[in-house]
Amino acid sequence: MTGAITLHRVVLDPVTQIEGHGVLEIDFSGGHNVTVRLMATELRGFEKICVGRPIEEMPRLVSRICGMCPAAHHVAAAKAADDIFEIEPPSLAHRLRELALCLQLIQSHLTHFYLLALPELIYRSEPTERNFFRVMEELGPEASRYILEQRSYPGKILALLGGKGIHPEFAVPGGVSSALPAAELYKVQAILRSLLSFGLYTLDLFRERVLNKSPDVVSANAASDFKTYYLARVLEGCPNLYEGELVLVSPEGYPVERLTEAEYAERLEGGREAGNYAESFSFLGRDGQRILVQVGPLARANAAHGFSTPKAAKAYEEMLRTLGPKPIRGEIAYHWARLVEVIYAAERALELTAKDQPDAEEMRVLLPAARGGSGLGVVEAPRGLLLHRYEVDDSGIVQQVRIITPTAVNLRAIDQAATAAAREALASGGEQQAIFRAENAVRAFDPCLSCATHIIRNVQANKGGEAVDSE
Repeated sequence: MTGAITLHRVVLDPVTQIEGHGVLEIDFSGGHNVTVRLMATELRGFEKICVGRPIEEMPRLVSRICGMCPAAHHVAAAKAADDIFEIEPPSLAHRLRELALCLQLIQSHLTHFYLLALPELIYRSEPTERNFFRVMEELGPEASRYILEQRSYPGKILALLGGKGIHPEFAVPGGVSSALPAAELYKVQAILRSLLSFGLYTLDLFRERVLNKSPDVVSANAASDFKTYYLARVLEGCPNLYEGELVLVSPEGYPVERLTEAEYAERLEGGREAGNYAESFSFLGRDGQRILVQVGPLARANAAHGFSTPKAAKAYEEMLRTLGPKPIRGEIAYHWARLVEVIYAAERALELTAKDQPDAEEMRVLLPAARGGSGLGVVEAPRGLLLHRYEVDDSGIVQQVRIITPTAVNLRAIDQAATAAAREALASGGEQQAIFRAENAVRAFDPCLSCATHIIRNVQANKGGEAVDSE
C-alpha cells in the first residue's frame, strides 16, 4: 500500500481510446484522496451554425455533427421537424428511420468494442500493447479480416438507404425521401444475417478472451459501487431506439417514473465548468432536487424487463445471471450490454426489412405551409438519449437550437465513476494504477468528444493550491 501522495495534478492530454480526444485531469490531494474530471477543450459551436437556416435543412446539416453516430442526429432532427409541422410520417418512414438507428448502433458498438475496449480488456497492465494492432496479432489475420469486414457492413447498408454511409440524407420532415432499393433487399437481409452471426461470435469472443481468462473483471470492479439513476426509452418493457416512453430507474433498480420526451427536456439542467466546452447536465427529480442520472447501454439494460428479439433476450438473461440482480453495475457491464445490443439491433433490423417496400408515395406526407413554433425529437443514440429541439419563426427559419448529447448527460456520472475507480486503485495499487483505472472507467462509458491533439503533462500544485506545470 502506498503512503500519502503530495498534492499534484496529472493531466492526460489527450486521453486515448475514446471517440474524439478529451483531457483527463486527475488531482491527487494527499492520502487516498483523488478527483477525476473529463474535459473537452475544443469549441465547436454547431448549434450556432444552424441558426438562420430553414428547418427542412436540419436533418441533413446536423448529420455532420458526428462521424460515429450521424444517423442518430439525422433522425432526431427529422423527428423534431415532424413535431414543428405537426405531421405524422407513414409507417414505412418510421421503420426506415428505426433501421438507420439499428445500423448505426451496430457499427458504433463494434468500433468501440474491437478498436477501443478490447485491447484494454485483454491487456490490462501493458500500456504499450493496449491497441488494436496487438489484438489483431493475437487473433490472427483471418479473424482480423473477418472483424474489419463485418464492421464495415452497417455503413454499406446505410449508404444504400441514405445515400451516404457516414452522413445519410434520407430522413426528411414528414417521412423519408428514399427506401432500400427492391433489387438490393435480398442482399441487405443476407448482410444483416451475417451481422447477427457476427454479433454472436463477438459475444463468444468476449466470454473466451475476457470473462473466462480474467474472471476478476466481473467481481472486482472498482466502479461497481458507484450508483446513479438510469434513464432509457422502453417500448412494452423492452429497449427501443425510436419510440416508446422514457423510464427512470432508481439506484436500487426500481422504476420510479415514466416520462414524455417533453418532460425529459424540461428537467435537464445544464452547466459548464471553466475550461470545459462540454456542457454537463443534472436531472431534476419530481421533487425538484438534482439527481445523478446516466443514459446509454447500461441504462437501457436496467430500464428494460427483457429484449423483444429472441437471441438478444437469451444473451440479456445470461448477463443478468452473471452480473445481477438489477441494477447491474461495473465497467464490464457496459461492454457486455453493448454486445447484447449488437445482437438485438441485427435481429430488429431483420424484422424491419422483412416487409416489402411499398410505393414511393407512401414514404412521406406533404408538408403544410411554414409556421412558427418549436419541435422536439428524442432518439436512443448508441451512447444514450439524444435530444434535438428547434424554434422557428413564421417562415420556418431556425431561430434557436438545443442539442443535448448522451455524453453531455453522462459527463458528471463519468467523472464520479472515474473518481471512484481511481480512489479504490490508489488505496491498493498506487498512483499509476489509479490513473489506469480512471481511464478504464471513462472508456466504459464510450464518451464521444471533439477531436484535439495535445501532450501528456504533469502539473504540481504550489503552496497556494495553484496548478503549476512541472515541465
